[in-house]
Amino acid sequence: MNSDGLKRKVIKGSFFVMGANIVSRLISLLSTLILAKILSPEDFGIVGYGFLIVSTIGLIKEMGLNSALIYQKRNVEKFTATVFWAVLVWSAFLYMVTFLIAPLAGSFFKEPRIVLVIRVLSLSLVFTSIANIPMTLMEKDIDFKKRVIPDVIGLSSYGLISIIAAFLGFGYWSFVIGTLLSDIIQIFISFALKPIKIFIRAEKKVFKELFSFGKNVVLLNIMNFLIRNVDDFFVGRLLGTASLGIYQFSYRIGNITATNITNVFGKVLYPGFAKISEDISRLRGAFLNSFKYISFLTIPLTVYIILIIPDFIKIFLPKWEGAILPIQLIAYFGGLRSLGSGIGSVFLARGIPGKLVPISISQLCVILILIYPLLKLLGIVGACITIDISQTLAFVLSITICSKVIALKLHDLFLAVEKTILFAIVSLMLVITMRLLIEYIWGVKELHVFLINLSYIFVYIIIQSFQRGELRSLIKEIKLSIGE
Repeated sequence: MNSDGLKRKVIKGSFFVMGANIVSRLISLLSTLILAKILSPEDFGIVGYGFLIVSTIGLIKEMGLNSALIYQKRNVEKFTATVFWAVLVWSAFLYMVTFLIAPLAGSFFKEPRIVLVIRVLSLSLVFTSIANIPMTLMEKDIDFKKRVIPDVIGLSSYGLISIIAAFLGFGYWSFVIGTLLSDIIQIFISFALKPIKIFIRAEKKVFKELFSFGKNVVLLNIMNFLIRNVDDFFVGRLLGTASLGIYQFSYRIGNITATNITNVFGKVLYPGFAKISEDISRLRGAFLNSFKYISFLTIPLTVYIILIIPDFIKIFLPKWEGAILPIQLIAYFGGLRSLGSGIGSVFLARGIPGKLVPISISQLCVILILIYPLLKLLGIVGACITIDISQTLAFVLSITICSKVIALKLHDLFLAVEKTILFAIVSLMLVITMRLLIEYIWGVKELHVFLINLSYIFVYIIIQSFQRGELRSLIKEIKLSIGE
């Protein structure tokens, strides 16, 4: 595939994933807010323990084999069959392990109700492992027009089913019911979109070849999971169920930028970068372009969340006022995660995922050193500050190492984002000035102030329109891709 063809295919994939994520995440956000209105922080906390334990075990459910499958360039059917059986048997084993350790988790968190929640919820380990095989193949083919469908329907069905269950009085079980039923729906959809041949026998030699690549990915996934969730363990253990519920709600809302943008570009960039990984010059150019477009979305959205969340919570979700500052702090964390979403794809595409391991170790060490004293001193806010510091360190280290791998000058990286940063600051200053003037002249109420803050994104878009040439270029590339 030539450079222009690959570029259009990646942009086309980004377009479909972006559109799908906007739809599905809006539904997910709406369902979270509705569930927050119906259920209590304690309900969020109880199921939060369940997701925490199941996700911890789920770290190793795929053994890095899905990433290895994307990396493979030959004998795809044979490798796919081996991955399917290996992952299925391994995830079933992990389900039994999770079932047995559930009482230990109940004792550790001093919450007996989570034992049954963990045992039922852990079925998702098996369900998601099965669904991920055909979805991985769609990613490998950069066929994101199909790939986004299971995600959109899965997240949408999860939100709808959970809300219905909550209205029917199932409490924290609403999350469990929504998760399992949406996983089953996703299995059927993914196999319908990408049928695969399953040979009866997996090949040991093929497994060894896949695992030699996947083991580094597994280690990286474990490190990343510890980084993302060790704070939950400390919050749940030291502050209790209700505090964990507030913290996890704050994380869901504040991390919207990273969840959406990282999901979009993380899925598209790795297979795209993998196809040009031998050409450092092309890889460097592709990374710079991706960083530019990611920052175009990430920086204003991060500022946007920080700006509007106080009034939004006070007006619509007053019982969650304790989440305001945590959401704002986590928004910074999510923004940095989003900006760095293309870096991991570079390392994977170059076949050197191990480069990310020391970065993750450094990040985890910072969290382990700071989390306990800051939690004791500042409560949930201390946990948020801890992850902000660790993510800042990780971002700096990642950029530094990536610049050496692809011969990237940090000056070029800054040039790619300088206008976006400037326009985001100018937009923010204009909205704040408008808010202060209207407050001074008319003495407006909270709702009016909230609507003024809401205008920030529109002001930013208007100011960004002065970059017409670059925006036209992006829109033109998207149109060309869709027209292929």
